[in-house]
Amino acid sequence: MIEYVYTLHTKFDEIVKDLDDKLKLDFEPDFYFLFLTRSTWKLYDKILKYLKMKFPDCKMSGCIVEGYVTKEGIWTRGLALLFFEKGVDVVWAKGKTAEETFTRLKRLMKNWSSAITIFPLFRFSSRLDIINFAITNNTLWRYRYWRAKDLRTKLDVLERYSKILEEKYIFPANKALRVFDGNKPVIGLNLLPLEVGFGTPLIFANYQVLGRTCTSVFFKGKTNAIFHDVFPERGKSYEETVEIMKNQLLNVKEVNVIKKGVAIGEVEEVSAVEFLKKERFIQTYNEKETVKMLEEEKLRTVSPYGLAFISKETFGSSWLGLAPYPLSLYPSLFDLDEFYDRALFIGEYFRGGIRAFEGLFEMKKYDDSFDFFVIDANAIPMFGGRCLEIKMIADRYCKNYFGVFSAIPSFRYNSLEKSYFSEIKKGLCFNATGTSVMVEIKSL
Repeated sequence: MIEYVYTLHTKFDEIVKDLDDKLKLDFEPDFYFLFLTRSTWKLYDKILKYLKMKFPDCKMSGCIVEGYVTKEGIWTRGLALLFFEKGVDVVWAKGKTAEETFTRLKRLMKNWSSAITIFPLFRFSSRLDIINFAITNNTLWRYRYWRAKDLRTKLDVLERYSKILEEKYIFPANKALRVFDGNKPVIGLNLLPLEVGFGTPLIFANYQVLGRTCTSVFFKGKTNAIFHDVFPERGKSYEETVEIMKNQLLNVKEVNVIKKGVAIGEVEEVSAVEFLKKERFIQTYNEKETVKMLEEEKLRTVSPYGLAFISKETFGSSWLGLAPYPLSLYPSLFDLDEFYDRALFIGEYFRGGIRAFEGLFEMKKYDDSFDFFVIDANAIPMFGGRCLEIKMIADRYCKNYFGVFSAIPSFRYNSLEKSYFSEIKKGLCFNATGTSVMVEIKSL
């Protein structure tokens, strides 16, 4: 059996009182998800202690989400719990890089049919660490890069800086998921909240608070994992994919990019942030303003502008948002080495509105499954109240369901339904917007 419980309260005493009344399940759970929202995540320590007292022998995992979807409505406050009677396990691993971490994680996963990996795309650790990151970016590494006299030297600087980013801050989504062979479906719940602060994102496993770590929740029964993106199918060449984007998006501009690993040195001979400022005449923030936003948990990670990179292997595309923060060398959330050095500067992400996500539900295989789904959280700032239509869509296609809004879910599976625009490596899909995933749970 699978059952969800949620509370819309945001004060701890009221949360406990409400959950005491609601946590009278029809079965003894063996595992549960905990999903906190912006209104409750600072209470995580008290909430974990309370839940451990209620379910001392129960396995669990969880994270912060932007909102959740139930049969009763869509909510962006409070918290939600999703309980499973059996057939779910959780493991976690820590390593210096994405490859090391996910290789360790894969070894721990036994006898599974599909899995959800939860990991931070970018970890905003301590105040001191992030300030040090900003200072070295704008002094030491800026000096080394712009002092370089030729392309080879610039790429060498970017490679060394990229290594630091990957060892301290970033788990590149494509590097993480390509550790798996793709014979079984793996969903990436790659966390990057819409607004961040120091110490975010948070991940939980068996009542422990994990930092720069990856967790895997894997299902052992009969399941069906689905990926969907809202774009047309990708082209069969670089030129064809470029043409598709020019037909779909407004104000598309091809640009030259100097990049290596997860670091961008320049776009059209200036830094990425200077290029953004020049093209869109927008205000950029200084270091003091940026730190203040982090202290107030209000640093926005979404942007209407970005660079669309095209894969050398598949001609699919992954987009990187450009934000107006004081960064001389711009970090990427995915490994850029597998993409062309020409990219497209874009200013509009996708058409079709919130109903573009209906395609995920149309691909369902089972009529009597419990469906857990994840919708790209960018839908919330893009569509606002129209996100309520996700519940209406779920009501039409699903018998029982629970969903969350979270950052840009990714997917690793060799048996994809079509030539997805977001397939940037054979059997691996990732994009900065417009993606969604589902696990149909037939039996556990």
